[in-house]
Amino acid sequence: MSNETYHHENLKAELIKKGLTLLDEEGYENFSLRKVAKACGVSHTAPYRHFNSKDDLIMAIAIEAHHKFNQCLEEAVNKYPNDNKSQLKEMGYSYVKFFVDNPEYLRLLFLSDFANKIKKMNDETFCSGEQPFNTFYKAIERCQSENQNGEADSDDLNAMALSCWGLVHGMAILIAKKDFSYEGDYLELVRKILWGGTSLNL
Repeated sequence: MSNETYHHENLKAELIKKGLTLLDEEGYENFSLRKVAKACGVSHTAPYRHFNSKDDLIMAIAIEAHHKFNQCLEEAVNKYPNDNKSQLKEMGYSYVKFFVDNPEYLRLLFLSDFANKIKKMNDETFCSGEQPFNTFYKAIERCQSENQNGEADSDDLNAMALSCWGLVHGMAILIAKKDFSYEGDYLELVRKILWGGTSLNL
């Protein structure tokens, strides 16, 4: 199989993969389909078979990132099918680990100069059930309902959601950006924080 044939058969996936790398390196203004095509070793017109513009490609990259992120959170839930508190704590750990392992996704979705643009596009594209925050929120809702032996109060839910999301998101950013100096295993420290009962007192 020739290199050209390989690229044509897998072009869309290759464009998304190389596009993420280039977008992370170049930023939105300097990003172009022509540059992605060059990185993939195909003609500058080839990407237009799959994407009408660079925004279309960025949307595809963001969708893949959200899908992988949400899948990671759902896998954490599935580890503890009958334990709501453990689900939430494992999701918190998985949240941090996902972005520490994939800092380019963290920058893309939250830290880039076009993150708000991506968020707006995602809100218009995804149904609520596919949003990672909704997956996280549902886990919090189950915990609160269990604690209160019934339907959780909306103010309590929002307060808990902000607290839990802020905690793990902050840890993910600090560790991924290496802004927190620690000689040990960062992820083990995160697990200790979440599972030690010092922060998530549900």
